[in-house]
Amino acid sequence: MRALLRSASILAFVVAFSAVTPARADDAAAASAAAREHYQKGTSFYDLGRYADAIKEFEAAYEIKNDPALLYNLAQSNRLAGNSEQALHFYRTYLRYVPKAANRTEIEERIKQLDQLVAQKSAAQTAPPAQVAPPESVAPPLETPPPPPPPAVLPSEPAPPLGAPPAAAPPFSTAPPTTYPLPPQAAPDDHHRMILAGEITAAAGGLLFIVGAAYGAAAVGAANEVNTEAKNGQPFDPSVESRGKSDQTVEAVLLTLGAITGVAGGVLYFYGRHLASQEARASLVPVASATGAGVSLRVTF
Repeated sequence: MRALLRSASILAFVVAFSAVTPARADDAAAASAAAREHYQKGTSFYDLGRYADAIKEFEAAYEIKNDPALLYNLAQSNRLAGNSEQALHFYRTYLRYVPKAANRTEIEERIKQLDQLVAQKSAAQTAPPAQVAPPESVAPPLETPPPPPPPAVLPSEPAPPLGAPPAAAPPFSTAPPTTYPLPPQAAPDDHHRMILAGEITAAAGGLLFIVGAAYGAAAVGAANEVNTEAKNGQPFDPSVESRGKSDQTVEAVLLTLGAITGVAGGVLYFYGRHLASQEARASLVPVASATGAGVSLRVTF
């Protein structure tokens, strides 16, 4: 009887275990799918700049599946949302689970910056309110100063005797005008060299612009690679994101230099063309009248 009961118990246990195992496997698969769905929604919200919604989705995914990559995503989302204290918590938790992370130096630098920001906010909140100075007493009106004494009258110069003839006016000058050339302009060869320099500089600016656009395409490719890995459920690779940011920085620098160089080339080109077509002369003409004498400047182009 005991052997029969033992055999029945073993058989019941095997049947119960075989019935529970598929159920547990189905539950695990459903949980993994739910976590992946929350992760994909969080990534979409992150790309759209809706960091508060991204935080909710990443938290829901982490509650289902404790993946350290989700802690890093939570730290990034909280930092961009302005939640400095929460970002500090998730950065430090991520380093506790992944102490040999490839981007540890970058994370430690962000932790230092967030520590300073939190300290500044705490100091601003605990600072005493500024005291309002009491209103100043109204000063008594100033007395009206006495009027200044009248100015001293200088003795007038003696008038000329009556009947004196007026001073003779100087005759008008009949001398020919004296011509003075303007400063020498650039020689035609200089004009051509300036135009050529402008063309070369503008071409260099265009080349820099093209290279910057190539780096921008590489940055977009890195972003697409990160999104593809996320959609395929692959683990997050911070080095791809770092490479994309570096390419984006190089793109901004090259595009800026290309624009500046292109503008400088255009200025040189058009200024050389202007100098090549400009001609000018100036002349000084003496002038005399009954009341004085002088010169007149005349410029012709």
